[in-house]
This record gives sequence, structure tokens and C-alpha cells, in this order.
Amino acid sequence: MASRVRSFLRGEPWLAVRGALFVGRRYICPCCGAHVRAFTDGEVGLGTRATSHCPRCNAKARHRRIWLFLGERTDLFRAPTRLFEAAPHASFSRRFARMANVRYVGTDLRKGPGITLRTDLRRTAIRDGSFDAALCVHVLEHIDDDTAAIAELHRILRPGGWALVSVPTDMDAVTIEDPTIEDPQERARLFGETTHVRLYGHDVVKRLEAAGFDVEVDLADDLDPALVARHGLRLDENLFFCRKPA
Repeated sequence: MASRVRSFLRGEPWLAVRGALFVGRRYICPCCGAHVRAFTDGEVGLGTRATSHCPRCNAKARHRRIWLFLGERTDLFRAPTRLFEAAPHASFSRRFARMANVRYVGTDLRKGPGITLRTDLRRTAIRDGSFDAALCVHVLEHIDDDTAAIAELHRILRPGGWALVSVPTDMDAVTIEDPTIEDPQERARLFGETTHVRLYGHDVVKRLEAAGFDVEVDLADDLDPALVARHGLRLDENLFFCRKPA
């Protein structure tokens, strides 16, 4: 019973109702186009919290930021694209699965909404060069061997393809990690969450480049304040645009 309730509260009918309750003029969610008076404090609730979930599609601030980037800096919304996404969020997978120009594959270790292929990002069975683009949003910080995962992203892209990577970062420091730390509370203290195995620093760029990517950093600090205010963005969500050389 509880699982059915959770499924309903994350589904389209409830999101439509909640979106209607939150109609307003203060914010715009670029992922679904909703005009809302506030963002919610979680995926299913009716409380409010700045820069959190869109009440209509559940996009977090990171997803709104990425959607804007994709529309401005890539042709994903226009050109025929074979798109790979690791551990997709429903706010993305629902939209991409419906786009006529996109052949979408969402992957994770477990079954779930938007998952079309169950696989381990560290060692997929996907053929070389199978995709034009890849999204990896807040995934690598959960993976012990991120070097293998990054290498897989590079391998499955065609030459000239790109990957958009987003991870929690402290750009004023270097990456901190310790594989011997297994206590959830200690991980939360050091890395930000109980399931994180590291907190990335500015040297994440070198990790991505080591796999063969050309990397462009899009810093949240450089965002237009008006854009931040209009879409409820955060100032700690940096993006790493990685292109596989042609």
C-alpha cells in the first residue's frame, strides 16, 4: 500500500494537481514551462523551499540549470540525438522519452521510472561510439571507481560527441575521498551526504581530461543574477561540458 501511495505521489496525476495549486508568477521552470509561485520542499510535499523542487515536474535546481544550458549550448532539443543518461531523474526522463528527435536510453543498477537499461556505469555492455550525447548528473560522487565510470562515458560516445557532467564540487579545494570511510554519518560530514564517497574539488577537471575529454567548465558564479532569480537556481551547481575529440 505504501509503495502504491509513493508511486501515485510521484506520478503525473498528482504533479498536475500540485502544479495547479502552485500556479504563480514568481518563477518559471524551464524543464516543464510551469509558472509557479514557489518551489516545494520535496518530491511529494506541499511545503515550500527556495531553489528546490518544481511542483509540476519535480525538477530540482540542478535540473533547471542543466536544461537551460542544454537549450543554449547544444542542439539536443533540435537535432536527431542518441542520448544516454546515467541514473535519470524523472523530470528529465519523462521529457526526453517523448521528444521525437531523441533516442533515449536511461540506465541504472535497479529498475525504476525512466530506466530502459539496467547496467553498471563502471562496465556497461554498450558498444563503442553508440551515443551522440550523455548526461551524468550527481552520479559519480556515489561511485567508488569513478575513473572507470568516466572512461565508460568516453567510450560509449561517438567521436565529436559530448557528455554533460554535474557533481557536488568545492572549486576552492581539491577532491577529498577516503575509501576506508564506510560510516554514513562520517560520509555525510566529509562528503555532504551519507551515500557519497567523495567531495570533488577543482581537480575534477583533470579526472575528466584523463579519460580523453576536452573539458569546459561552466561556473555557477558566472550566471546572470536575473536568470538565477527567474528560475530558482543555486550558486553551487557547476557544470562540466566534456567533448570527445573528433
